[in-house]
Amino acid sequence: MTPAKTAAATAVLLLLTACSAGGATPPPADTLVWATASPPSSLDIAHGFNSPSTLVQTAVLDTMVTLDERGRPAPHLATGWTQPDPASYLFTLRKGVRFTDGSPLTADDAAFSLRRHLDPKVASQAASYFTMVKKVEPVGDDQVKVTLSRPAPAFLAVSAIAWQIVPRKLAEPHPQDLGSPEVGTLGTGPYKVSRFSLTSGVLLERNEDYWGPKPALRRVEVKSIGDPETLRLAVRSGEIDGTADLNTRDARKWTGLPGVKTIFYPGNNISYLSLAVKNGPLADVHVRRAIAHAVNRKAISDLMTAGHGGPADALLPEPILTAVYGDAPPPVPVHAYDPAKAKEELARSGHPDGFTLAAPYASGGDTGTVMQAVAADLAKIGITLKLEPAPSDQYAARMMEHDRLGVHYVALAYGTPEPIEVLPDMVSRASAEPQGFNFSGYGSAATDEKLDALVSATGEARTDQVTDLLKEIADQVPYVPLFHTDNAAALNEKYTASLHTWTMNLFAAIRPAGR
Repeated sequence: MTPAKTAAATAVLLLLTACSAGGATPPPADTLVWATASPPSSLDIAHGFNSPSTLVQTAVLDTMVTLDERGRPAPHLATGWTQPDPASYLFTLRKGVRFTDGSPLTADDAAFSLRRHLDPKVASQAASYFTMVKKVEPVGDDQVKVTLSRPAPAFLAVSAIAWQIVPRKLAEPHPQDLGSPEVGTLGTGPYKVSRFSLTSGVLLERNEDYWGPKPALRRVEVKSIGDPETLRLAVRSGEIDGTADLNTRDARKWTGLPGVKTIFYPGNNISYLSLAVKNGPLADVHVRRAIAHAVNRKAISDLMTAGHGGPADALLPEPILTAVYGDAPPPVPVHAYDPAKAKEELARSGHPDGFTLAAPYASGGDTGTVMQAVAADLAKIGITLKLEPAPSDQYAARMMEHDRLGVHYVALAYGTPEPIEVLPDMVSRASAEPQGFNFSGYGSAATDEKLDALVSATGEARTDQVTDLLKEIADQVPYVPLFHTDNAAALNEKYTASLHTWTMNLFAAIRPAGR
């Protein structure tokens, strides 16, 4: 059992106010300067379903439901819901809510905000979350009815992540560029956007007319600092007040910073290798199995997590595995590190003497470190990865277009304890299309049928469906699970925060110390 499984899901930072050193006058305590490793790409989840983008989106855009500290769906813009039948939900909207331009939130806005993810013209990156949705319609002035193609117990949880409410009058004319710096967005959330630039970052101002509890921070500025050491020094100097983009492998460098507290808590993430099953030698399952046995997952995990995480045996984040299996390990075969077995598998393939494969990767962050370690392991069995670094933004864009897919390091974080949030990303045919996260290209009609069955499964049937899919992934090896990491945050002692695995709005969880 890993530490992440047994750790409490909630961790609280109780930080003392730090004395200011000489120099420039620091910003007021109710102004937070936050740094991300890469800039937000869009303020619309349909085209910016990535960590820096959703960080800002959750501060600006409310969802119909949210998740509580145990990961359970809870009311938000919807004060409640009923189920007229197992395959439909009737949501009641909170009264008196307005967008930050002063216009009232309507049931039509809420219905359109979900329906747009099903529109091919939008090509939403969150579309796989809502494949079970058949119809969305306003009912009167304050209700929205969602009809599903079949019962889907996970619908509420995934809605807490991706059903962000935007005004129809803004979203409908902008299917492709809502959330861009040119178009922007409007929400009902605790913050509003004062500035958004792909180069200079984001400035958020408190929404003084917010319907819910007022956030303690009056202003939040989000900057991008791609170099990890530059980021650490900026936090140390007080130029940056906080960040959640700590490299866990560098934890010791962070924990000793004067005037800064760090916290680690279970992360809902998974890091893995994606193997493009239709391209070149990777189309041979024996090659893929050879790679799985050749990669020393424990060594890579030790290198990348520094004890704040652990090796991944199955292709699901630890909190989701715990939600499905409890403290028991998933009954799924594991490709143990075994170079001899790897050579046997390669000998059974159509490439017994090995091969050379181009391997593009993002030059920033952890990707290069992981890919160098993988390349060294594969070289021992005769597979040569020709590593090709590329700027992070260019690499990410190419990945989302599914261009030149081969062997790739991927790290994804998820927002709910539902396996149906993750598995369609990995093995559905829909997600194998451009803008989807199935970078392996693996999928079939039979696999889609299993995913469909999982959508409506509960109890033991749900566990059995998850196990069946994980076994298929382990057998066919479109992916090699590598490791999971704890979430980490560093915060100047001027602030305090309550953070847990299911924190939905990071900035709303931070406040000046002493308040």
